Amino acid sequence: MAIGVSQTSAMAPDSNKAKDSAASIFDILDSTPKIDSSSDEGTTLQNVNGDIEFRHVSFRYPMRPDVQIFRDLCLTIPSGKVKNRAF
Repeated sequence: MAIGVSQTSAMAPDSNKAKDSAASIFDILDSTPKIDSSSDEGTTLQNVNGDIEFRHVSFRYPMRPDVQIFRDLCLTIPSGKVKNRAF
């Protein structure tokens, strides 16, 4: 019985992390976005053409500043090279 109790208490920090993560996810799901994607209000552009370009992008998540995600990323996507596809 003592082994079972010690194993259960060792998992308590992980259980608390799981509860905090679930609460964070539910907060995000319950939030109201600033842009309503189902609304027909506003201006709708019929045809948009343009290039997308990122220059020297570096990024780290605020909660994990020791992990580099992008370092000096440069990316160019020419207009017309990426198409929207319905699945």
